[in-house]
Amino acid sequence: MDSNQQMDKSSLSNQPDLSFNLLDLLASLWRWKKQILILMAAVSLGTVVISLFLPNYYTASCTFVPANEDKDLFGKDSKNNSMYGDEEAVDRAIIFANSAPMVDYMVKEFKLSERYAINASTPKGESRVSKRFLKLYNVKKNDHGGIEISMQDKDPQMAAKMLNAAIAKLDALYKQATQPNKDLMMKTYEAALDNKRKELKDIGDSLFLLRRKYAVYDVKTQGELLSTLLMDTESQLAENSAKLEAFRKIGRADSIANLSAKVQGLNKKLEILNSKSDSVNSSISVNAYNEGRELIMYYDAQTVSINIDIAEILQEYTRFKAQASSTTSSIITLEPVQIPKIKSYPVRSIMVLAAAFLSLMIGIIGALVIDLNKRIDWKEVLNK
Repeated sequence: MDSNQQMDKSSLSNQPDLSFNLLDLLASLWRWKKQILILMAAVSLGTVVISLFLPNYYTASCTFVPANEDKDLFGKDSKNNSMYGDEEAVDRAIIFANSAPMVDYMVKEFKLSERYAINASTPKGESRVSKRFLKLYNVKKNDHGGIEISMQDKDPQMAAKMLNAAIAKLDALYKQATQPNKDLMMKTYEAALDNKRKELKDIGDSLFLLRRKYAVYDVKTQGELLSTLLMDTESQLAENSAKLEAFRKIGRADSIANLSAKVQGLNKKLEILNSKSDSVNSSISVNAYNEGRELIMYYDAQTVSINIDIAEILQEYTRFKAQASSTTSSIITLEPVQIPKIKSYPVRSIMVLAAAFLSLMIGIIGALVIDLNKRIDWKEVLNK
């Protein structure tokens, strides 16, 4: 064995033993048990004294859900007929509940700077008041899709009063945020109605001029009458013309004169029925009817279609207007806010137990560190 190996063994033998086994741990704790118990008793007693000086806080709480702003009031759409809003409405309500307008309202309404004894004359002070309020005010979504909102205060009645005010303000903020969109929708409906009514008036004016020009007022009935009239006139004309020829051959002057007048009248009638549309003022012109028929049918169909559109838009507009002007709350509370009777903070027993446990851990670690420190020759360590 060479000299270097001998020196390494010598140095290892001179190093202190820093290892701890279970018996060493128990022995160390037994030696320091009195000090550890005194530390635990002192910390626990101190915690009891301190906790007695802490003010009691009471928590008022409530569960609510936003109402369905798009609910079909008349039950037309069964898919959108629920009283409660969807997930987007819940998320939107939580945003409003934690918004700056809500915090500013609560701070000013209840003079929280004075209540929390914070000087709010500076921006930093205002921020401290807001942070203090948000620490005592909590909004969260529960596992059932509802929203839980709570307010803590030293006075249980004030906690309930502040929570009720927060819910009322949330309802106002929710309506305020959705109202501009409702107003825009109402203006859109009104503009659509105005456009349709103007279009209907223009078509009505055109239809009036066409009816006057072509003397067509009822396409179906007038067409049937004109067809029948034309066929009857042609039939009578042919019959009377044949009789006239027969009477001329046998020389019956009185019958010839009578039939000649009838034939002349029927020819005139047939002439009117077949006259051009621009040269007739009568409503029995077949040519005028045929020329104006398609145009008038088209405008009649347009009139019917526009009237249907106006009726549908007006129905939707009436339904939406009734919903938009509704005074019902946008927030549905599942339970009224109750004045809390039991304090929620501080829980003094838990504070004392936590302090005792923490002091026990500190005592154990301190005892082990002290015993470990005794095994180390610091002079030798520092002189190396």
